[in-house]
Amino acid sequence: MIRKTDPETIAPYLKDASNFAEGQASEVVIPETREELIGFLKENQNPITLAGAGTGLTASRVPLSGIVVSLERFKKMDPVLNGTIRVGPAVTLKALQDHLENSGWFYPPNPTEWLASIGGTLATNASGARSYKYGTTRQFVLAADIALADGRTVSVQRGVTIDQPLRLDDGSTIDFPPVNFKSPDCKNAAGYFVQPEMDWLDLFIGSDGTLCIFTECTLQVLPAPADFLSGILFMEQEEMCWQLLETIKSSSSPMISPCSLEYFDYRSLQRLKQKFSNIPDRACAALFFEQDIDKQGEYDLYLETWYEFLEKEKVLLDDSWFSQGPKDIKKFNDFRHELPLMINEENSRLGRVKMGTDLAVGDNYFRRMMEFYRDQLTTSGLDYVMFGHIGDNHLHINLLPDTKQIPLARETYAKLVDRVLRWGGTISAEHGVGKLKKEYYHKMIGEQALAELREIKKSMDPQGRLGLGNLF
Repeated sequence: MIRKTDPETIAPYLKDASNFAEGQASEVVIPETREELIGFLKENQNPITLAGAGTGLTASRVPLSGIVVSLERFKKMDPVLNGTIRVGPAVTLKALQDHLENSGWFYPPNPTEWLASIGGTLATNASGARSYKYGTTRQFVLAADIALADGRTVSVQRGVTIDQPLRLDDGSTIDFPPVNFKSPDCKNAAGYFVQPEMDWLDLFIGSDGTLCIFTECTLQVLPAPADFLSGILFMEQEEMCWQLLETIKSSSSPMISPCSLEYFDYRSLQRLKQKFSNIPDRACAALFFEQDIDKQGEYDLYLETWYEFLEKEKVLLDDSWFSQGPKDIKKFNDFRHELPLMINEENSRLGRVKMGTDLAVGDNYFRRMMEFYRDQLTTSGLDYVMFGHIGDNHLHINLLPDTKQIPLARETYAKLVDRVLRWGGTISAEHGVGKLKKEYYHKMIGEQALAELREIKKSMDPQGRLGLGNLF
């Protein structure tokens, strides 16, 4: 086991992509085996924060005190077996996709940050652009080996439900506490997932580093599509893009069934022009779509079907981009990922704490959500960009205030949260809660539910050692 106590060697573990600057820890512990980890946990009495890869945006991995535990040595990847693959928590999404390349299999969840660790994506139930069709990380986890804060262990299997006690490897059991709270029905990554008769596994996924440590997991992979058709569709008005989305979602054609639907507002396109100069000047909005194609040789048929479908819509077809091969698909995905990278770089350079929403609502509120966002943001006078997973009614609004505008930005953020919660939505659809969204999370679930969720935490971690400051 590696133990770091020198402040200089600890420093890299005190930050993440959120730019939260209040991290402090007395030591970093890096076990090299599961046995070393368990031995440490059984002896430890200090608060523990799990390091992850540092790509998170809510400061979940930033320690407030105590010890950082990093599983960076847990990078095992097995071959695919019957559509499943066993991986360690430190394996990155990129490493997993590289491992699967040319294997005939693929792992659908594709969060923007490909250097995120698998363990981190389980901790936050991460998703990504393809969640519109394939869902979130939770849908692709079949089993997980976990360790609790006191060193007890269990392999949690899909199908073991909370109506029966969770039996640990040492023979002890944990009962699921009485809970009336139920997670919202929209895409959601805010706090503990709770639904009647759910699997125990679903509780641990999305628990933000507060209930367990993932030491290995079994993921489901799917047969790789024969091809992808992708395109970036430009429109002259933002409302045209909203209408197009509704038309796509209501289509009954199996060839108009995208796995990704991503939105870019006018301000996003203006920034992206720095790197993509061929964005048409008259475009005020864009929709990125990606269509998976099952059978080899059907690309042209799908392209023709999409083109005929879009001819009836208010799309700048002659100025829009359609993939013609793997290079175009990569270019369009780079387009999709470039904006958050640009904003994160800008925030880091200016020392600005990220003020980005992660809100989502159900389908019934989509149009009202878009109109409300536009009205509130325009009225505020703040600089901002709005982009993201419009197919899931889940957009990222990045508020970009100068120092004097920070109170205004917080006030605007709060207004957006209040309205989304009034519509039964969530304050976090993919990034988790961590330390930065606790205020909104508590408002979302209320005091009674918060007390119930604390009982869940207490049943797993009675001393409150794991994830100090996250969620609670």
